[in-house]
Amino acid sequence: MNIDLGKLEDGVKEAIATSAFVQTEVLEFLSQDESDSVRRSVATNTHLTDTIVDSLSKDECSYVRVRIAKNLATSSKILDFLSKDECDDVRFEVARNENTLSETLAHLASDKHPVIRRAVANNKNTLPETLALLGEEPYDFAIKYFVAYNSNTTKEVSERLKRVLPKNTWPQTPDIRQLHDYYDQW
Repeated sequence: MNIDLGKLEDGVKEAIATSAFVQTEVLEFLSQDESDSVRRSVATNTHLTDTIVDSLSKDECSYVRVRIAKNLATSSKILDFLSKDECDDVRFEVARNENTLSETLAHLASDKHPVIRRAVANNKNTLPETLALLGEEPYDFAIKYFVAYNSNTTKEVSERLKRVLPKNTWPQTPDIRQLHDYYDQW
């Protein structure tokens, strides 16, 4: 049975795009759909080829790039590329992705946005040197907290930070809502 994918409704194309059993050729076709909601759905699929991931990492729609940055199948090379994205949401998801390399996380450790730096401090791939630098954060208690409790933080840095952290308090794990709320505060 041959189906003209172009004639299907967006909701049907979105469902097909997220299937673990969809053929690569179908994903390639859907990754070029005019609807960004279809391309976003494709970007969540963990069975994408490198070519599709590369193409979607350069999509004009930031929501597509966010989904690629969240996708655990995205290569560290693409995550490094996305770490320089103009969209805060994209960089935030790169900082949270467990496949992001320590070198990329070191770059993101100097991001202008404190919630992105919190995500770097919370990432299991962040190197001790990067964590030590983040631990010098003068204003953001959450960054210091995540550095203090990251298993890669040296004992010396961790103990120093735990001594200065407020007792019986802990921050929420960084999420996209915090990123957006930060701008609403200012």
